[in-house]
Amino acid sequence: MQTKIRGINVSTGVEIDVLADEEGALLAAYAAAPYEAITRTGTSFIARSTTATASVNALPTTTAGFGLFNSEADGGKSLIIDAIFALQITAHAVLTQAGLIAVCGVTRVAALTDALVERKTNSYGTPGSVALCAAGGAILDAVTGVAIGWMPYGNSVNCSVVSVPGMQLWAPIDGRLIVAPGRQFGVNVMAGDTTGTWNCGVMWHEKQINLD
Repeated sequence: MQTKIRGINVSTGVEIDVLADEEGALLAAYAAAPYEAITRTGTSFIARSTTATASVNALPTTTAGFGLFNSEADGGKSLIIDAIFALQITAHAVLTQAGLIAVCGVTRVAALTDALVERKTNSYGTPGSVALCAAGGAILDAVTGVAIGWMPYGNSVNCSVVSVPGMQLWAPIDGRLIVAPGRQFGVNVMAGDTTGTWNCGVMWHEKQINLD
């Protein structure tokens, strides 16, 4: 059963009906696309590697296809991971499968070298990101880059034809991973062999939050 509560439109002063359930909880819907509010503020960014790196066929340690570092001081903004992705550039030599893996550091470590371009997803203004993005390779520190820290995200894909590139991997994270100030984050592709190469990337937004 729904309940009506009387409210006032603060713009016009006109009384309106506000719907609630039987417990009094308001029923509301935001009139916008799911990520529009975050994107329009200019705090959402995307970056990817420009040089493709080989997939791995075993859990790596410090090797990542893409590295992200939060350059803020303790108590500063956090990087809220929205999604990770990879684009296949060179095909695998055999029929195989591939999937995304990622690792999030838990201690303050040395900064990565900022070698890539961070782009605002609202296409407006200068980037101004606090993130440093590193090209692929053995880029993670030994504390972040431990095999036990790497986890799978999203679905794996299968290639049906040998030597034809173009597979795409996309995994929504939706805030389940947060890169605190001074922490590193890495993305890689795990596959059945190491002949395929990929450009890896991350989409994130930046926000001041309390970390417990």
